[in-house]
Amino acid sequence: MKMKFLICAAIGAAMSLGAGAANAGCVTKAAVATSTSADSARWFALETMVQHVSWGLWPGFVANGDVAGYKVINKRYRCRPDGGMVTCHGRATFCTR
Repeated sequence: MKMKFLICAAIGAAMSLGAGAANAGCVTKAAVATSTSADSARWFALETMVQHVSWGLWPGFVANGDVAGYKVINKRYRCRPDGGMVTCHGRATFCTR
């Protein structure tokens, strides 16, 4: 049983490394956020996407909106009223500069 787990883990690691090499310069992330307005829900969704790329980028993003070392492209949001709030589903691609 342990051997099957190790083999599966090794195959999974090899597959993830291969997928990363094919798209080494860019990564697409998605997030959902709810806030009192569409603008703030979009900001919170982008903040979450930045955190998913790297927690090291988060302080700079919060301080000045900059994602150091990355160009953010293809930002898309779908926002809808949700009770007294607004929920936005966001997706963006982060490419290394």
